[in-house]
Amino acid sequence: MKSCVLVVFLVSCYTRIECDESGDGNTVAEPSGVDPIILYAPSKTEQPPPVGPVPCTCGVFLSGQFTKNSQDPPKGHPALLHEHPDPFPCNIWGNKQCTNRCLDIIVKHLPNSPTILCGSIDRDCHRERAYLFIKNCNNTWINTNLSAGREYCCKDGAPIKCPIL
Repeated sequence: MKSCVLVVFLVSCYTRIECDESGDGNTVAEPSGVDPIILYAPSKTEQPPPVGPVPCTCGVFLSGQFTKNSQDPPKGHPALLHEHPDPFPCNIWGNKQCTNRCLDIIVKHLPNSPTILCGSIDRDCHRERAYLFIKNCNNTWINTNLSAGREYCCKDGAPIKCPIL
């Protein structure tokens, strides 16, 4: 099963990204001048909850997966998931450090976001934005309210031009 990940956020430069052709869920991004990093689209099967503190985890969700200004967690799986090995403090400062680390990773790996995003989700989307969520210490998604700043439209796993209504 082919899967890709969204790694474009907040910047409009582009670089190369490879999609997972093998179906193992791993995707390697290799932009010039940056060490490769493993990014992956999460498994569609439920994972057991982690034991102990949750490390800094980045997740990109589409606007259709959550209610704006709500404390409810996003629905479904993120289009992008990345877990950092470094622990951060379990407080507001640690959450900010986690958010900044996620942004550092995302900004370094800037692909063709519509193609990557549409290839990594399992549904069509119409005028949805990509938002960064984090987990730090707790197994709860925190909405950073940071958006890619553009709308995505996808049909059958491919990007399409968003129709003007």
